[in-house]
Amino acid sequence: MDKKIKVLLVEDENVTHHAICKFLLMNEYECIGAKTLSDATSAVKNEAFDIIICDVMLPDGSGLQLLDSVRKFLFNIPFVVITASEKKRLIQEALARGASDFLTKPFHLKNLPTIIERNIERKKLENFKNNHKKASVLLKAIKSLITALEAKDSYTSGHSVKVARHARLMGEVLCLSKNDKFTLELSAILHDIGKIGIPDNILHKTSSLLEMEYKTAKEHTVIGSKIVGKIDELQDVAAIIRHHHERYDGKGYPDGLRGDAIPLSARILAIVDAYESIVSDRVYRKHKSSEEALQEIINNAGTQFDPALVMIFADVIHSDFHESKHKLRIEDESKDNIPANNNI
Repeated sequence: MDKKIKVLLVEDENVTHHAICKFLLMNEYECIGAKTLSDATSAVKNEAFDIIICDVMLPDGSGLQLLDSVRKFLFNIPFVVITASEKKRLIQEALARGASDFLTKPFHLKNLPTIIERNIERKKLENFKNNHKKASVLLKAIKSLITALEAKDSYTSGHSVKVARHARLMGEVLCLSKNDKFTLELSAILHDIGKIGIPDNILHKTSSLLEMEYKTAKEHTVIGSKIVGKIDELQDVAAIIRHHHERYDGKGYPDGLRGDAIPLSARILAIVDAYESIVSDRVYRKHKSSEEALQEIINNAGTQFDPALVMIFADVIHSDFHESKHKLRIEDESKDNIPANNNI
């Protein structure tokens, strides 16, 4: 059975809110309702949605504020704005700030499925087009990015490749699509690229970081996401990079996402990144054994890490599949003559 499309409806007017939710439920959508900016912001940090439908006027702010907030960490989720105004300027502003569509009150409820489906299909089409371009775009960007990072932090190169190998195995075991596995691999290779923007005295410090230094170091997720996000074809990679230090219990950074609200690939990357860091020598501590590292991951299942993914990762580590050497996709395709329409 196909998974129901999950809609976040943000509408404070009781009659309208009830009518839309009831209609969506009758039409086999899953509808989660919020009536304030605060509740909507909390919802997107705690649950994963396929589309957001939001009124511009909210009792504690504006729907455009939610749009701005969401676009910082949900780069391409469809966001439909509801407005009672037909002012062209307001609609243009919403679209310019990242809205994918708009509804003008009053509207016919029967049109909602068409609007929802076309926005979700538009997102899928954009992803499909970007996936066709990703390999060629990658080779134009990744070489210079990695070279720059290696010059600043020699540890990162070997670490990122090892993380990518673990991530690839997780993708195989989870039966992710070919495109999703490639996206996960790219995210692993580039997950620490934001360290380019971290001062050397913090990056190479051998003692414990002071509070302000730690706060600065945590910015590498945001910096990396912004660097990679400048490339349209790599926006999904940018989102994973931003969230690979989120925690399953919502106490991570930079956005405090919780549970399934954290992208699946970011939850995978959090585990394999932590494992590889524990088994490697760092400037501030010596490495631990594979079993010690795995036990530390298991001890933090349900708090720092997705418990279901931790169980799968433990099986991967103990399997013969883990011991075999598999070439990364990027290594297979790191040739200078990849065609621009390469089907990945």
